[in-house]
Amino acid sequence: MPIATPGGAVHLQMALLKLFLGALLLLQLVLQLLAGAADPQSLNCPAYAGVPGTPGHNGLPGRDGRDGRDGATGPKGEKGEPGVNVQGPPGKAGPPGPAGAKGERGPSGLPGQDCMSDSLKSELQKLSDKIALIEKVVNFKTFKKVGQKYYVTDDVEETFDKGMQYCSSNGGALVLPRTLEENALLKVFVSSAFKRLFIRITDREKEGEFVDTDRKKLTFTNWGPNQPDNYKGAQDCGAIADSGLWDDVSCDSLYPIICEIEIK
Repeated sequence: MPIATPGGAVHLQMALLKLFLGALLLLQLVLQLLAGAADPQSLNCPAYAGVPGTPGHNGLPGRDGRDGRDGATGPKGEKGEPGVNVQGPPGKAGPPGPAGAKGERGPSGLPGQDCMSDSLKSELQKLSDKIALIEKVVNFKTFKKVGQKYYVTDDVEETFDKGMQYCSSNGGALVLPRTLEENALLKVFVSSAFKRLFIRITDREKEGEFVDTDRKKLTFTNWGPNQPDNYKGAQDCGAIADSGLWDDVSCDSLYPIICEIEIK
């Protein structure tokens, strides 16, 4: 037979206590069930608080109920105030109507005023002059810009006087170099066949005193050695040789005509 120890008695007491508490809880549960089934007014038994259990999950939502019937129509309301008189948006354009009869001619208006300033008029005139100059230049077979003028030619060969007329009718003048640079550039135009071309100088009025065709004294000359010499007394016009040196020649000779057109 096993011997009881103080420790074993303690364990036995704890077990009996747990068994008593369990029986008490079971009794409480039975009493709660009986209280729910019976009339609450007829039960006078004291209720013992139990240990709350774990909350359950929320149930699914119920279905929507049916719509109720429409109620009776209410009484007619009072008449409202008149609205604001606002024009609505325009409608679509209709088809065009037939053309009306031509009206009488109205009176002539007043003449317009010239609102262009003097400076603008001046600029427009300069532009117009440049365009006219370019039109003159490009009409020639050969042209070359030299300082403030153009040298132009169509390989025409004429006497001095006819050469003057030819250049004048084309908006220019017979060539006359006035600087050493212009004189050097003019040599390019000298024909290899004639070795000379006319320049715009003459001593017809006074032998030995060459002036330009406007009777102005020459500010630049480039005469060759012992020139002008008036060979046989019949050399009253000027020419430039392929060397760039000047010579006096007969005005009736045929030489290439080079014209110059000033840039204004």
